[in-house]
Amino acid sequence: MRRIWLTSLVLFLATFAVFSRVLVADFVQWDDGISVYQNPHIQGLDWQHLRWMFSDASYAMRYKPLTWLAYALVFQLGGLKPFGYHLVNLLIHCLSVVLLFGVIRRLLAAGTSGQSADERLERATLPAAGGALLWAINPLRVEPVTRVTDLTFCLLTCFLLISLWCYLRACDGQEENPGRSRFYWCSIAAFAFAMFSYPFAFAYGVVLLVLDWYPMGRFAGCAPWWRDARARKVLLEKVPFLLLGGTMLTTIAARLNPTGIWAGLQVDSGFNPFERVMQAFYVWAYYVWKPWVPFHLSPFYTTLVDFNPSAWQFWLSGAFVIATTVLLVRRRNQWPWALALWVSYLVLVLPALGLTERPHFTADRYDYVPGLVWAVAIAAALRWIGARLNPRGAGLALGLVLALFWGGLSVHQARIWRNSSVLFEYMIRELKDDPCCGDIHWRLGTVLASQGKTREAAQHYQTSLHLQPTVKCYLSFAELLEQNGDRQGALTNCLAALALGPTPVDHAKAGEVFAALGRGAEAINQYRLALASVPDLVPALNNLAWVLATDPDARNRSGAEAVRLAKRACALTDHQIPVLMGTLAAAYAEAGGFKEAIETAQKARDLAQAA
Repeated sequence: MRRIWLTSLVLFLATFAVFSRVLVADFVQWDDGISVYQNPHIQGLDWQHLRWMFSDASYAMRYKPLTWLAYALVFQLGGLKPFGYHLVNLLIHCLSVVLLFGVIRRLLAAGTSGQSADERLERATLPAAGGALLWAINPLRVEPVTRVTDLTFCLLTCFLLISLWCYLRACDGQEENPGRSRFYWCSIAAFAFAMFSYPFAFAYGVVLLVLDWYPMGRFAGCAPWWRDARARKVLLEKVPFLLLGGTMLTTIAARLNPTGIWAGLQVDSGFNPFERVMQAFYVWAYYVWKPWVPFHLSPFYTTLVDFNPSAWQFWLSGAFVIATTVLLVRRRNQWPWALALWVSYLVLVLPALGLTERPHFTADRYDYVPGLVWAVAIAAALRWIGARLNPRGAGLALGLVLALFWGGLSVHQARIWRNSSVLFEYMIRELKDDPCCGDIHWRLGTVLASQGKTREAAQHYQTSLHLQPTVKCYLSFAELLEQNGDRQGALTNCLAALALGPTPVDHAKAGEVFAALGRGAEAINQYRLALASVPDLVPALNNLAWVLATDPDARNRSGAEAVRLAKRACALTDHQIPVLMGTLAAAYAEAGGFKEAIETAQKARDLAQAA
């Protein structure tokens, strides 16, 4: 037992050391704003905030209440300082490597015969540690560990491994196991926590069935399930897991019907069945080879943005997936372990296939859960090498060399996530002249503009518009020009943006530019266009209320409407945003409610001071 604890400690500390640089990293403008520092819903633990966490799926187009709760707990302890959020991500990842070590150890022991249970576990210890460590420090783990938004994947995987460990304990000895029922229900509870963190592993119940077949051997000697009570019992055990997997329907519904900041997002547009199938084959094949060749990593891969499904790489991917599946099914008696790993892999990658959306992107974070399969495969390979070559020496040496190599790559890769500027500059170097690089130039321009680097920001905006003209870049450029006194240039870019057919969010942004230019009537029109499509778009509600309450032209003011709109914006954010409360105070004043205006302004002041 001392050896197990010591190995676990080494795994924890080694993983922590590889990713420790993340503790000095900042937030990045790659969804961290949506998740944390611009998200008012995590800034409290009262009933209103908790109700939102456990009932909303539209804000991030995902149902993940436990992730929101984790953010809220970190906020209570450290506010919006990045350190706390990065520390939580890293600690959970380090805990997961220890849990994975325990899971692999039991899987390897279950797949071995001819020895006592203790001997099998003992022989599996070192290979399991190698497989777990190589999963933990693979460069593809850098994105989910270093990006605050990907706490979803870290929490999900941690709970999933707890569930799997409990399930393996429940099946250990099967009927004669005195703690079987307790471990079984703990496995279900942990899986529920995993699904409430992020419903990525919705088909986990199928993986458990595969493990029941091999290495657990729970179907051995069973007649067909419809005639064998023992087989039916094993199948019925999976019903709670499959029912919990159904919570992913909430996320699918949110993604197919985007609202709020995602309004206008084109989902499942012009995506025929042949394209879906070829994309699926490509993604399945991609996560087979990418973990072994972890070079030129990026948060943004463009292969699937606009692809030809008849291109050679898609046909090759399809041939590989089909041929591998057919071969392993035919050889299932000789290589049961290979078929079990392959089917588990195919099932775990299902959520990353992008069958409900276009464009779709492969991402390093999507390998976080499927990569567990390769960790088991690596551990099995290390055990095989150690048993057939120089006892343990060859396998240990090979694992150590690979760990040093991957660990060095991960340390290097983690540096690019230290802040938004470094991240976007790296992405631009990787994408080069790809048209999609225009989006990254725009993002870098907004970062530089916020730092007061006007000239550099303007250059990136211009490059973005040259590569890929977009509404959001025109509007950002217009805002930058207005702030620097070029009102005509700002107006020209704003009109160019409107000519491209803006989304509701873009209409709201155009309204901000028009308001800054003193064109109140045009600003009001843009805000109304935004709200016509998305009535609860908070920025449009707030900004329209502000113009209606404060515009210099009396013809544009309407105190009563301003109060109604500002109240709605405050209600949608639980009356927790000082700026919105300030708008409501101005609306009350315009409507003649000076007592209410003073009280609301005082509340806005108190909120601002508390924040």
